[in-house]
Amino acid sequence: MTARSFSALLAALLTAASSAAGAADYTLNDGAIAFSAPSDWPVIMQMSEGNPQVVAFQVKDPADSGTGEATRVTVTTRKLDDAQAFQSFVNQALEKARQTPGYESETGSDGGSLRYSGLNQKTRYKYRESYFYKNGIAVQLRCVHPVLKGTSPAWVAAYAQGCDQIAASLQK
Repeated sequence: MTARSFSALLAALLTAASSAAGAADYTLNDGAIAFSAPSDWPVIMQMSEGNPQVVAFQVKDPADSGTGEATRVTVTTRKLDDAQAFQSFVNQALEKARQTPGYESETGSDGGSLRYSGLNQKTRYKYRESYFYKNGIAVQLRCVHPVLKGTSPAWVAAYAQGCDQIAASLQK
């Protein structure tokens, strides 16, 4: 085996290993809601008792260092009486989104998420909110990141992939 083919094999094995180990599993509402998130997203808050329940992640963007801005992703659950209450839950969230200073609706590739941007102080943020109703529980996935000049397209793609991963696991 040549050094070049060994390096290629090693790179392939490392990629496979990082893909297999790239997710961490979480549950809320006594296991009724389960999802996975990228393992390199640290949990900054977890409240798994009561109503609502929340898991919040901070996603490190090298561009936000020293800016006071932060990217965060939250999964929030709330027990509801029925599907009609879920629709009210979604409508309230949509109305709250529209009240965001500088609110601008955006379209996304999945069509199943509310996507918009708004101002947090002087910084524009991009929001992606997805809603699910499962086992009498409303679930909101909220992905929020500042629009910073130094943020790389590769970071944005990895962040979007992480949000997609959580959304896909919530739909199972």
